[in-house]
Amino acid sequence: MRISDAQRFDIALNSMFRLQESTAKYQTQISTGLKVNNPADDPVAAAQVLLINERVTASEQYDRNAEFAELNLQQTEGAVASANDVMQRIRELTIQGKNTTLTDADRRSITTEVRQRLDELKSLANSRNAAGEYIFSGTLVDTQAFTTDPTGSVVYNGDQTSREIKISEFRTVTDGFTGFDAFAAIRNGNGTYVTDLAAGNTGSGRIVPGGVVDKSAYQAHDFRITFTASDTYDVIDDTTGATVLAAQTYTDGAAITFNGIQLTLVGTPAAGDEFLAGPSQNQSVFETVDRLLATLESPTALAADAAVFQNDLDRALGDIDQAMDRFREVQGIVGARRNTIESQRVANEDLRLQLNTVRSRLEDADLVEAVSRLAQESNALQAAQAAFVRVQGLSLFNFL
Repeated sequence: MRISDAQRFDIALNSMFRLQESTAKYQTQISTGLKVNNPADDPVAAAQVLLINERVTASEQYDRNAEFAELNLQQTEGAVASANDVMQRIRELTIQGKNTTLTDADRRSITTEVRQRLDELKSLANSRNAAGEYIFSGTLVDTQAFTTDPTGSVVYNGDQTSREIKISEFRTVTDGFTGFDAFAAIRNGNGTYVTDLAAGNTGSGRIVPGGVVDKSAYQAHDFRITFTASDTYDVIDDTTGATVLAAQTYTDGAAITFNGIQLTLVGTPAAGDEFLAGPSQNQSVFETVDRLLATLESPTALAADAAVFQNDLDRALGDIDQAMDRFREVQGIVGARRNTIESQRVANEDLRLQLNTVRSRLEDADLVEAVSRLAQESNALQAAQAAFVRVQGLSLFNFL
């Protein structure tokens, strides 16, 4: 087959263009260190690299999320630990207050410090993070968690939903606690039931809460121990109206067992005095301290008043212990969440290392090979250019 001059020209020109493209490709690989610089270089590898880049970017965002959650949890843990320390001090002051030799001035001094500690608790419950968000307001982060209403009661203004932060494709972590869960949803008494003296008691009898001795027999009913005489009592289930124990002989300090619980009465009750036991209720730490303050400011001159005073301080100690137990529980949960974040960060880092290894294998250039191929292609390009010049100058007159 006869090849025309025009065909020779096209062949030489196309060869030169191909070699120019190949030379430019290897020059780019050497300058960028990558063998896949655009999808045309390797469409399959380019698509895989794109997916890897997306996963790496997502993993980096998960780590930023984890850092945000970690900071919030650190602050939550610190605030709750401080609140526990405050309650420990209030507990010490409560025990001091039980000393019957204290003067009115001593009690006023204790009351003043308890009020100061209450203000500390309110401040801790309204802690904010670096972004100015209230960390105990649930998802209502711009709303102050706790405020004092016109009656002097501390009220919770947040919601009961905690934020869930995504720290990996398949894992989320709660970045804090609502103020309701941390400071308000605290069971009073011993956590199962709470005891009290009926208003109007005239004797010096007091009630020691005790605890549950038979869980299978316990029912969340309201009970009343009524003294029909100074040495005789009945136990009545106020929920059903039934008399549980009748005409029982009272012995100072002897245990009384009913409804799966065991408690103790001490002192000298009077005929008509009543002692109460009912299911525990939620009582905020602020209400606990407010009740304590009211007790510390109550009269103690009469024997009956002194009995109420000591009984209410005993109840305050139980409520304080419940609050401290709750704070320690929150600290434990927060610690577990922080451990989850740390383990996920390690997993995220390992994943990125694996992804980067695969990406490197897909797109990184072999520089030694690229330099060698560039030299080969450059030499071939120079030869092609020289041949093209010769072909371009040929005509029929060269052969006449």
